[in-house]
Amino acid sequence: MRSPGWLVGLVLGLLFFGIAAAQDRGYRIGAEDVLAISVWDNKEVDHVVFVRPDGKISLPLLGEVQAGGLTVGELIEHLNQQYGQTIKGAQVTVIVKEIRSRTVFFVGGVGRPGPMQLTQNLSVLQAVSLAGGLAPSADQEGAFVLRGGKSIPVDFVRLMKGDVSQNLALEPGDTVVVPIADVIYVQGEVKKPGTVRLTRELTIVKAISEAGGFTDLAAPKRVTLLRADSTKKENIRVNVDEMIKDPKAAPEIRLQANDIVIVPQRLF
Repeated sequence: MRSPGWLVGLVLGLLFFGIAAAQDRGYRIGAEDVLAISVWDNKEVDHVVFVRPDGKISLPLLGEVQAGGLTVGELIEHLNQQYGQTIKGAQVTVIVKEIRSRTVFFVGGVGRPGPMQLTQNLSVLQAVSLAGGLAPSADQEGAFVLRGGKSIPVDFVRLMKGDVSQNLALEPGDTVVVPIADVIYVQGEVKKPGTVRLTRELTIVKAISEAGGFTDLAAPKRVTLLRADSTKKENIRVNVDEMIKDPKAAPEIRLQANDIVIVPQRLF
């Protein structure tokens, strides 16, 4: 089995790549970022600081300095001027040690729900991969991104089939919500009895197929569908054999949450 170390390496690689990009690509410093600031040949004023919510940092000799909203280059230029008033020929270095101002959040059916920093530009598919991928119980068709009070739908089923219109570019502050899917139950003479994740197009035939198909002892002409809602219970006899052989004569039944499909043994 492939070692999970490759994924850890990918995450760390993206992290370090993002921090390097902060130095070289005009990244604008934000609240809660961590900066390492030093002045050449003046170790007494070297400092590691957090950017406060108001965008300011506190530095020896200078006091409060505005850092939020500036690029690294702009902050270096400003600090060179400020420190130059007390330190002759001041040469300042600014390193973004941690990016904490570009948070996106993951909720629901992903491997690792919680916050993530956008250390570089990521699409929703790339970000979900870094968050551990979609969980087996994820509702892949019902995901969405919350952005500024708006809900933007994301259909991972369509995305996996090549529909790039679903591959949204994420922005800081986004929340990616992947609901937990409803399930149906397949019991009896199938090769992998248990739960099957409910999708919009799930039918009895597809559910049995996802459960591994019939065993040699199955009676496909006598399948039972048990369905219950808040007002009534139904017990529906289904000839799956006929559905497979002649779909027009025996249209498939689309399943609902918590349906139970029971495949009995054939009679000897």
